[in-house]
Amino acid sequence: MKPRGTHLVALALACAMASCGGGGGSASSSVPPASSAGTGNTTTAPAPPATPVTPSPGTPTNPTAGSIRYKVEAWADNWFAAYVGSTKVAEDSVPITTERSFNSETFTFDATPPFDLNLILKDYKQDDSGLEYIGTPQQQIGDGGFIAQVTDTGTGNVVAVSSSSWKCKVINKAPLNKACARDTDPIATCGFSITPEPTGWMASGYDTSGWENATEYTAAAVGVKDGYYDITWSPAAKLIWTSDLQADNTLLCKVTVPGTPATPGSSSSFTLTSSAVPSGGALSAEYTCDGRGSTLPLAWSGAPAGTREFALLMTTLPGDGTTRWNWVVYGIPSGTSSLPRDAFGVGTVGVGSDSPTAEYDPPCSQGPGAKTYTYTLYALSGAPTLPASPSQVTGKVLADAIAPLTIGSASLGVNYTRTNPTGSSAACVTIRVSLAGSKSGGASVNCDATFAYVNSYGIASHAMMDGIRGTNLQVPILQNFRGANAWKIPLAPSIAAAPTSVVDGPVGVAVNGVPIFNPCKQGGCQNGDTKVLGELDICNGHAGRADDYHYHAAPVCLMAEQSAGYWDTHPVGWALDGFAIFGYRNADGTTATRDSICGGNTSAVVNAPSGYSYHLTDLSPYVLSCLVGTPSPDLANQGSKFSPIRQPPVTPFNVSGMTLTTDAADGYRVLQFTSATSFVTTESGSDSYSNPPGTYRIRYKPVTGAALASLLAQPRNAGKTACWNFQFVGSSGAATQPEIAYCR
Repeated sequence: MKPRGTHLVALALACAMASCGGGGGSASSSVPPASSAGTGNTTTAPAPPATPVTPSPGTPTNPTAGSIRYKVEAWADNWFAAYVGSTKVAEDSVPITTERSFNSETFTFDATPPFDLNLILKDYKQDDSGLEYIGTPQQQIGDGGFIAQVTDTGTGNVVAVSSSSWKCKVINKAPLNKACARDTDPIATCGFSITPEPTGWMASGYDTSGWENATEYTAAAVGVKDGYYDITWSPAAKLIWTSDLQADNTLLCKVTVPGTPATPGSSSSFTLTSSAVPSGGALSAEYTCDGRGSTLPLAWSGAPAGTREFALLMTTLPGDGTTRWNWVVYGIPSGTSSLPRDAFGVGTVGVGSDSPTAEYDPPCSQGPGAKTYTYTLYALSGAPTLPASPSQVTGKVLADAIAPLTIGSASLGVNYTRTNPTGSSAACVTIRVSLAGSKSGGASVNCDATFAYVNSYGIASHAMMDGIRGTNLQVPILQNFRGANAWKIPLAPSIAAAPTSVVDGPVGVAVNGVPIFNPCKQGGCQNGDTKVLGELDICNGHAGRADDYHYHAAPVCLMAEQSAGYWDTHPVGWALDGFAIFGYRNADGTTATRDSICGGNTSAVVNAPSGYSYHLTDLSPYVLSCLVGTPSPDLANQGSKFSPIRQPPVTPFNVSGMTLTTDAADGYRVLQFTSATSFVTTESGSDSYSNPPGTYRIRYKPVTGAALASLLAQPRNAGKTACWNFQFVGSSGAATQPEIAYCR
C-alpha cells in the first residue's frame, strides 16, 4: 500500500473559469507511445500535449474575490490528472507506469464557481494490447475505476460527486479482441484504438452531448483496495467508468462544479413575477383545465452570474401532502428573461403528474377550497443529465438532476379555487375520454363552458412520410396547437341552417392530436386531390407548408391501433363543428351511409353528441365535404395556427422510396427519397440549388442549449422561441446546399 498523497494548489481565477478555457490537455508524458503493431488497430495522431502544471505542495494561496476553496478527494484504478478549465490542479502521485497503484489523493484549490472540472483517467496497461502481467500465469485484461467528491471547505458541503451524470469519452481502447487475453503474443492479436483528445474539450461550455454518461459500478465490480478505504465517501459518490470497465483504458471526463446550491427563494435579487397575477393572487381559469389550459406569462430578473440555463417547476401540495407537478420545463436558454403566455415552444417540456405525455398539466384540483400552486425558476450552472426522451423526465427526475447544479432560484405562489368546474363537465369528459383510443399521439383536453380545447404538438408516433410519391420536401416538426392555439371543438354542437363549405385547410382533429384536412391541395380542389396525386404517405398524411403533419383521408395507421370494430363506437376524431368523426360503419356494425350533403348521417351514436356524425370512406372526400353544424372560430382563423419557418423548398415533383427515420447516432430525423429527374431547391426563396437525379436526405433536428441561445440572440430571430437545424445531403454523402437553422 502506497502512502496517501496530499496536494495544495493555488489558483487565482478572476472569473467563472471563462478565461481558463482553451485547448485540451493530454495525458502524462510517462505514458508509453502508441505502437502501430496489432490486429484491427486504429490510431489517429494525438493532439500535442499541454504544458503540464505540476502541483506544488505548500504553495501559499492567493484567492481572488468571490473564489471558494475546494477540497477534492479521489481514488483511481490506476491513475488520474485533474484540471480546472485547462489548468492542471492535481496528478496522481504514482505514475501510470506503476502496475499496482491504488492510492487515494486529496488536493485543494481556489476557484470561482461555476467551473468545469476536467479529468483524464487511465487504467494501467503493459503495452498497446491492453493486457497486464504479460508472460506470467496472471496475464489478464485489466480494469479501471474512479471515484471522487468535491467539498466546499468553507461550508463543508459536498458540492459534486462522481456519478452517472458525468460525461466521458474513450480515447484509448484495448483489447478490441478480448479473446486474446491468454495469447502468447497479445500485441499481435488483441488490437487497439487510439483517438486524439478533442480540441478545446477543457473549455467551459464545450458540447459533451455526444459523449456517453459514465456508468456506475459497485465496489465489488471494481475490486477496490488500499487507498479507497482512506476516504469517508459521501453516499452520493459512485465508482464510475465508461460502459466497458475492461477495454476502455483512457477516458476524458467532464463535470461542472456549481458550488453550494442556493436555498429556493433565498436570493432577494433574483425575482419571478407574472403580469397576469400578483404573488399570492388568484389564478384565472384561463390557465387551468376549466379554461384554455394556457401557461402563465412569467418574467424574471437578477439571475446569478454564471447561469447557463434555467429550469422551471410548477408544483402543488394536495391534501395527502405529496408533491404534484404541473409544469416541468428544462433547457431554457440563459439569455431568456421571460416566458410569454402559452410558451410551449421554449425549452423542453417533461411529464407532469396527471398525464403520461410530455406536456403542461393545467391545474385541475379536486375537492373544495383554494389550492396553492408554486412556480419555481432555477438558475443552473450547467445542463442537467436527463433521459433522452422528455416522456421519461418527471418533476422528481428533473428536481433531482438540477439539485447539484442550482446556483439560485426564485418563486411565485398563486391560488386557484374551482368554482365552475367546466373542465369536468360531461361533454368535456366525452371528448377527453375519446383521446384514449390513440396510441400514437399526446393530445389532451381542457374545457370552458363553450369549447373543448384539444391540445397537441400535431405529431404522431406512427410512421410518417413513408411512401409519398409527390412532394414539396416539407418535413414534420412540432406545432404549437396548445393553450389559446388549441383546437376549439364546440361542446354543444347543433345543426346549422345551412352547411359550411370546407374546400381548403383543416376540418377537424384526430384523437391523437393530428389535424384532419379536406382532401384538396392548398388553394382548393381545382388544384387536385392530394391522395390521387400520390402526395400522401401510407397513413394518409403528409407535411404541409408550415412543416406541419396532417391527414387528408382516413387516418389508417391511427385506426390500426385498435380493433376494426372499435371505431364504430368510438370517435376517430372531432370535426370543427363539434360532431364526431367515426369509422366506416355505424354503431350497429352496418356500413355507414353518407348523405349527399356533408358525408355523414343521423344514425344513433354512442360516446359522442347525438344529431349527426361523420363517417370515413375510401372515396373522395374521404372524411367530410362540409360542416353540417355551426363551425368553431378555428375554421375562419385556421391560418393563425400555422407558422411556416421556411420557404417551400421546391415546386412539388415526383419521387420514390421516401422514408422518415431517426439517425440513432446523432438524433437527427432523416427524410430520404430518390428522384429520377433533376430538380431545383431553395433555402430562402432568393437562392437556388440544382440537384441531379439520385438519392437525397434532408436531416433536421431541434437546436438546444448554448447553440439555441446564440440563435435566439440574433436580431432576425427576435420574438422567436424554437429553432431547427437542417442539413441537405446527396447520394455521395456530400452536402448539396449549406446547412441552415430555421427559427419560429
